[in-house]
Amino acid sequence: MLRHQTPGRALAGRSRAADPVAPPTQPDLPADPPAVPADPNPVRILAGPRIVRHGPRDVPLTRIEYDLLLFLAEHPRRVFTRRQLLANVWGYEHAVARTVDVHVRRLRAKLGTDTPLVTTVHGVGYRLADEARVEVDREH
Repeated sequence: MLRHQTPGRALAGRSRAADPVAPPTQPDLPADPPAVPADPNPVRILAGPRIVRHGPRDVPLTRIEYDLLLFLAEHPRRVFTRRQLLANVWGYEHAVARTVDVHVRRLRAKLGTDTPLVTTVHGVGYRLADEARVEVDREH
């Protein structure tokens, strides 16, 4: 079936096709993303009484959450797989690896710092964040 075009429509179509196409412009992006402010209150792990303090408050942690934080704090800048964490913190490897994810999520929520203490290394596991201010006090 033939479609009848009005002369104005055909002319408008031809004139749009003849216009040079302007190159796409890049949106103005900031030079660097804004830095996350460092948390002024360090997390302090008192190894003797098994207490974790964030600033002036004590943070109630379960045994596993405490052991997980202490283990990562004792091995800064080292990445651990879920299996390694299960073996070193839980004491066995024959558990669902996602158990580690749940405990890390709960630990992050309880500590509630502006900068995350535990960093996810995608496809590998977890480590203590570079910017984390964690002190282990074995004297108490």
